[in-house]
Amino acid sequence: MGVRSFFRRTASYFLQGLLFITPIGVTVFVIVWFVNLLDDLFQPLLDGLLPYHIPGFGLLFAFFWLAVLGFLIAHLVSRSAIGWFDALMKRAPLIKVIYFAVKDLITVFFGKEDKMGKPVKVLVQRDPMQYKFGFVTRHDLKDFKLGEEFVSVYFPYSYGVMGNQMAVRKEDVEYLDLSSAEVMKFIVSGGVVQKSDKEPSKPSK
Repeated sequence: MGVRSFFRRTASYFLQGLLFITPIGVTVFVIVWFVNLLDDLFQPLLDGLLPYHIPGFGLLFAFFWLAVLGFLIAHLVSRSAIGWFDALMKRAPLIKVIYFAVKDLITVFFGKEDKMGKPVKVLVQRDPMQYKFGFVTRHDLKDFKLGEEFVSVYFPYSYGVMGNQMAVRKEDVEYLDLSSAEVMKFIVSGGVVQKSDKEPSKPSK
């Protein structure tokens, strides 16, 4: 084995090791960072309850109180009150963009509501053929002086909470036999997330 071949093979092994350990390291780092963040956030409240510090207890503490909050909202807060708060958020020019983007993303990811519209794939280029995945958000665009052959489609960004809205021809739109949650996860993950067999798909239009 020559020196060049040796270094080439060693570099290949190095890359394989790097590809294996980097996702694990980043995942562990993010989890530890998040747990420490919650521990530091709730530590002043826990000092009076616990005689010593327990790593990760802040995460359990946050999970418990979020569950309590969800229970109270589900049983004590009416939908009209939630609607009133959402209407209040819509009046804030900058806050509403962040608030509703995050809310819709979380809502779709956990399958609580089907708010994103019907998932579709849209032909955006014919030669070579290219498609983008998105959600039909409106079928009638007469207010915008567009004919019945157009629909409004929202295209989320990968690895983000925002996206683009476009008016496209209906002939370029194909409805997918998938749930909004599945398609949103696929888009936001950059196409990495695979379809879950346990999650039922929704019929196309």
